Amino acid sequence: MWNNSGLIHDEVLSHRLGLIPLNVDPRLFDEYGFDTDDDGHPTPTDRNTIVFRLNVTCGRNAKDDEKIRKKMEIKWKGEGLVSGYDVEEAQKKVKEAGKKKKDETTADDNDDGDDLEPSVMNLSIADKAAATAVSNTAQSDATPIDSPHRPFTKHIYARDLLWSPQGDQLSRFPLHSSGVGSGVGGGIRPLHEDILIAKLRPGQVIELEAHARKGVGKDHAKFSPVATASYRLMPHIEILKPIYDDLAEELVNWFEPGVFKTVPANEDGHRVKAVVSNPYACTMSRNFMRNPVLKESIKMSRVPNHFIFSVESVGMLEPGVIVAEALKVLKGKCVKVNELADNASAME
Repeated sequence: MWNNSGLIHDEVLSHRLGLIPLNVDPRLFDEYGFDTDDDGHPTPTDRNTIVFRLNVTCGRNAKDDEKIRKKMEIKWKGEGLVSGYDVEEAQKKVKEAGKKKKDETTADDNDDGDDLEPSVMNLSIADKAAATAVSNTAQSDATPIDSPHRPFTKHIYARDLLWSPQGDQLSRFPLHSSGVGSGVGGGIRPLHEDILIAKLRPGQVIELEAHARKGVGKDHAKFSPVATASYRLMPHIEILKPIYDDLAEELVNWFEPGVFKTVPANEDGHRVKAVVSNPYACTMSRNFMRNPVLKESIKMSRVPNHFIFSVESVGMLEPGVIVAEALKVLKGKCVKVNELADNASAME
């Protein structure tokens, strides 16, 4: 932390930076500590460390601030730093070249016309939808804070982090290689570039260098996962007594939406009948017990050996990849336990 004249303390600012997810696959980097110097101390290399720089200054007003940014941008390029503007320009050139090449070839290809390589999170439709939603909700230059008779406020976002490529990182992670699905840019960039880091008033400055490394929660709490992972047992629903007509429609539409459905009743004098449609959607709320008839007609329980896991991701890896990697870690721990047990038996 070279200079921080903003209101956020150095420790808090460091913590906020540590929570920003990066659009890079962590499996492509080594754990910090594998490479050591002659004295046995861990050595940062381009295979275990990603370096970012943050150098921002708040001007007197919006125009003055833009002049400062353009002036600093020339300095950044001279130092080999990569900004979000460089990424956008590189991706635009590659995209235009891909479209031109496609126009020159036959029209047999039915793809979407985007020749960029996929990003880490470009594998799910949800990510594309999120990127579209963000682009559609772009705000104007005037923010609620930029009101009359108040000092100009500069918002520092994740896009202001400058990537400083080390070694051959720029060739391994070219600027045009990502950003299709997540819309965050290429190379190694924050997964979401609109994450607010800090706010500055005129004259305030933040200058720092941040090193991103791999780690686990047992080494430091900052490496603990921040995404949700949970599980629940599979619901098991039984209809003990038939449920017909208005009571069946009330059950389907009000008490347990999505769990039951109505089907035509074959019995005389009844229109529809309630049957179990999707027990997975059941939240075990038991709202149906408010009705004394339904309370005696339905039995809810759980399957003891059927677990439903819900795994979220902050962006670096797909949830399915996280589960697979977690199983590898669990398998490795089991192997170690077996080896310890075998060694203990051999010593007896």
